[in-house]
Formats: sequence, structure tokens, C-alpha cells
Amino acid sequence: MSMRLTRKIYPVRELREGDKCEYSNCILTVNYDELLQVAKPYSKNIAKIWFEVYRPGEDARIVHVMDTIQPMIKTDTPPEWGGKEYPGILNYPYTVGMGTTNVLEGFTVMECAALPWDDSASSGLLYVRDAIIQTTGFYRNYTPFCDTINLILNYEMAEGKSAEEYDNDIRKSAMAIAQHLAKLTIGLEPDREEVYDNTAVDGLPKVALVWMCQNQGVFADTLFYGLPIDNMVPTLLEPNEMLDGAVVGGNLAWPAFKIPTWIHVNGPILKELYRRHGVDLNFAGVILARSHQPSNWHKDRCSQSIAKMAAQIGCEGLIMQWEGGGNAAIDGMLTVQNCERRGIKASTLTFEFGGKDGTEGQLLVDDVPEANAVVSCGSWERTVKLDAVKIAYGGKTMRLDKEKGGYFPDATQAIEFDTSVHMYMSGNQSGYSKITAHAY
Repeated sequence: MSMRLTRKIYPVRELREGDKCEYSNCILTVNYDELLQVAKPYSKNIAKIWFEVYRPGEDARIVHVMDTIQPMIKTDTPPEWGGKEYPGILNYPYTVGMGTTNVLEGFTVMECAALPWDDSASSGLLYVRDAIIQTTGFYRNYTPFCDTINLILNYEMAEGKSAEEYDNDIRKSAMAIAQHLAKLTIGLEPDREEVYDNTAVDGLPKVALVWMCQNQGVFADTLFYGLPIDNMVPTLLEPNEMLDGAVVGGNLAWPAFKIPTWIHVNGPILKELYRRHGVDLNFAGVILARSHQPSNWHKDRCSQSIAKMAAQIGCEGLIMQWEGGGNAAIDGMLTVQNCERRGIKASTLTFEFGGKDGTEGQLLVDDVPEANAVVSCGSWERTVKLDAVKIAYGGKTMRLDKEKGGYFPDATQAIEFDTSVHMYMSGNQSGYSKITAHAY
């Protein structure tokens, strides 16, 4: 049984500061004192929050980027359900994907913070690396956030707290602000409506999306209805649950492979499958699973479960999408293999290695003979050369090379990186990037 979701779209074409928060005629007015009061109940471990605004067209760089949130609000649920958007974060984990949701389009709430590097707040490889968005030139094409108005929430954290405490308070305070701003649209006429309904159409093949998400602990995690997915078995979702905020991103350790919450609820592959639903395929659902399983035994257990589930719902094809680095590629390739062995055609997309010119060593972390429909998202080992910019948001300096003791260059200066690890979403595992190859 499919769900029917209506998204009412409210574009934000201008952001102003005023005496109170309000939305009118595509203009969003914010009052920062009002927003601080909204965040206060969730700010026990936060010393200070302050705001900046990035507007499209600025010659800028945004540093210390963590999650980016799509502000939205349910409008047809009982008050005691607490709005029900992003269930399990600020409210009870009620099932989403049905009814009506108001969405602020062209606008994000973006978290930025230089979180502590000491062992109490990070460990090993899973510390919060500096994540960078360059808003002009070639590298602007990695993310959608150079073309959105971004309300940047800058955080200074209280000293001596744990990684879990920092992570929890940043997520909840940002979500509270996003919810507060989305509520401003209630009762107003939308610019347009989008209806999502994947009721099956006779005679068309069924295709599913496998969404295998990061899970390695705090700062490298994904939440499903409010809880980390570490012990979750593969789970079948209606696509509308994704669009309505059932999955929230918490991967802050690896900027290149980050899928922020904004992408989880606006996934380009998800939306493309919806565009083709009823035309040349039936969008049968989303199979959500954990990547970075701890051993080959766990990986094969998970991938075989996904293949069985896809067969149970009658899939003839699926798209395998994973978040994360080398470890996660094995999970993805095993899933492709096990689905193909069941007669389900599986395609996948992946970043490459290969050094500076694509010829060094192995291009892929892992591969299987059955993976014969692979979309390359490009190499993350190419040199990145960022031009100097006029203004920096999120911080005055970059924070690089923790392993070498730290390097803190001015956030506006020209800089070169050996790889794209610091560039937000540069691994392009979401399928978003506008960078394409004209020849291969």
C-alpha cells in the first residue's frame, strides 16, 4: 500500500532581519533574538550561537560546515504530535510520508562549528574534519548550497563536554530553528504543490533504491526515526518517508562523503525515480541499510537480506547507493552481487581513486564481476585548487591536518589540497554533483 504526500512549496527569494520572524511574498524575515530563544532549550552544552547569512552570487567560502537542513513542517497532524517533521529528533517518532508538508524552498539552515579535537570529543579517524564549500568557480558544483540562501548557525561549544553532548545539542537546536521558520508558512497560500504517490501501474517493471548510510559512531552516523542505525537490519521504506524526514544525516567526519539531511529529503536519485514512476518503471520503495558493517560476515548478512527483500517486493532492478569511504564500498558491491545472483539487475554509483590522473593503482576499493553497470562519480584523489575569496562564513580560519598537529590558514586565502576530502559532498555519492565527464 503506497503513501500519498503533498509538499506545499514556499520559495525564499530574500532574507531580511526584522522585529519578528515572518514569511510573506517569498521574503523571509528573521529576528535573531527570537531564534536564540527557540534554540535555548536544546543548548545546554552550547556556550554561544550567532548567525550569518550567505546569499547566492557572493564570492565566498563557508568553512566548518556540519549538517545542512531543509526547513519543513507538517500541517495536518494533531498538536500533541509536535509537528512530526524529522520524527524522533524533537518529537515522538511518528511515521511520516503521508498528508501535507510545507517546505521552504531555496533556503537552508546550515550548522558550522569548530568542534574540539581533543580525545573527549573525537577519536581516531572519526574526528570532525573541516568541511568547505567554495561558492564560485569549478568547485561550486559539488553541492546545491551555492544556489540557496543559507542561514548559518555558528556554534561555540561549552568546554569539557562529550562528543555525544555536542552532537545532540547542535542537531536539536538547529532542527528547532528550522521548524520554527517553517511554521511561518502555515495558513499561507503556497507557490505550488508537489504530489508524491507511488501507487503501482500495471505492466511496468519494479525498481527499488537501496540507501546504505554511514554508521561508525558519533560524528559518523545516520539517524532513522531519531536513533542511530548501528543495529538496524535492512528496512523497507515508502519513498515518501525519505522525503518527509525519516532519515537524518550525522556524518561529520568525512566531508567528501557527507550526505547532509537536506539531500536525504531531496535526494536527486529518489526524485528521478519518482519522475519516471508510471512512465517506464514502478518505484517500489527504498531499502534503508547500514554501510560500514564491521566484518565480511556482517556485510554478506546485510547484503543478502537486501537482495531477499528486493525479490520479495518483485523488483526487476535496483539502484545501489552508499555513503562513506573504502569500507562501505565492500557492502555496496556485495549487495550488487547478491541481487544479480537473484536475477535482479543492479546498478551503482561510486567515487574513484586512481591518483592525480586516474591511472595509479586500483580505481575502485572493491568490485565484483556482477557490477557491470557502474556510474563513476569521479576521483576524490585529484588536486583541489581553491581561489582566494572576498568573504568567509563559519569561521575566520580553516582547521586542517590534525594528525600533523594542526594547520590554521586564513579562511579567505587561496589554498591547494592533495585530495578533495575537505570539500563538502565532493565524493558525490548522492548523485547530486553538476560536474560531468565529456570523455572517458
